[in-house]
Amino acid sequence: MMPGSRRFAGPRVRPQRSRSALPVAVLFVLSPLIGEIVGAAFRFSYLAQPLRAVAILCFYGAGVLLIREVVQRLGLNGWGLLLLAVAFAVLEEGLGLQTIFNPQGMDGETVYGRAFEVNWLWAVVVTGYHAVWSIVIPIVLTHLIFPAQRHTAWLSRSTLNVFAGVFALGFAVFVFVSLIRSDFRLSAAQIIGGTAAVILPVWLAGRCRRPWTTTPTKRCPRPATVGWVGFGAGLAWLMLYLVAFIGTPAPFAVWTLAALVFAAALAAMVRRWVARPGWNGRHQLDGCFGAVLALWLFGLFLVANGGRIDDVVFHFVVLAAVIVGYLWLRGRTRPVVAS
Repeated sequence: MMPGSRRFAGPRVRPQRSRSALPVAVLFVLSPLIGEIVGAAFRFSYLAQPLRAVAILCFYGAGVLLIREVVQRLGLNGWGLLLLAVAFAVLEEGLGLQTIFNPQGMDGETVYGRAFEVNWLWAVVVTGYHAVWSIVIPIVLTHLIFPAQRHTAWLSRSTLNVFAGVFALGFAVFVFVSLIRSDFRLSAAQIIGGTAAVILPVWLAGRCRRPWTTTPTKRCPRPATVGWVGFGAGLAWLMLYLVAFIGTPAPFAVWTLAALVFAAALAAMVRRWVARPGWNGRHQLDGCFGAVLALWLFGLFLVANGGRIDDVVFHFVVLAAVIVGYLWLRGRTRPVVAS
């Protein structure tokens, strides 16, 4: 779900390291937890792959912190955040892990919907996935946990440089992992195209500084309604993962266009909701919870097909943690209008 403030960033404030250390730590961990563990992209059995774990923690944790810091320092609105999240996803899957271009995927499986050396449907699906679950949702939840720090910068210049280095390290490890796991190598055209696909949304994000205004003529939906929409839309999007690898009789261009239209319509609907009076932290929390629960169900499907009992048990432990976290945060989140 997109942030609930009229303008996502507040006034530019000097970082207060003593007050921001805990929010930084929470966000650093929350992004890989939601983006990789809840959806079972990283499972209990994968703990035997420490290099992969380090890459995920560095790239996701540092990446989400850098994106949030840019949003705060430049005063970007929700569209700016979303565009930076898209750039993050393309950088990871296009130039890091290279799944957007590799015809065999990360694990040797054939990818449906390939043309002109690009896996188009997979590119759209995996970009939307990372933008929402790996970046936007962790930031929104961290702001709900620490509402007093939501409008302040958290990183000093030196800390910012440290996390930039950590992010670069995670990216380098991703590239190394992709090189040793596959014989595929990016062509010059793919490198140029992938780089352009990262730079373009970053450039567009820098132009998203106009504050979001309210629309007082319409009522805001109930938080439970937002939660069900988050769950249903999340599950629908994750089902496109299966289409990207199983394929259908319909041309892939139809599925790719449908995914883009669906994403645009959903983003526009959330934007309208955010603009209505009464939109508050409960709406954000329930929307995030619905989307995270959909991701957990999709992860359950993956671990159940993996055939490892330890992964299944661990996945239910993750569900318990998600529910406890939701109930705890719901008790802390007051139904007041987000600002």
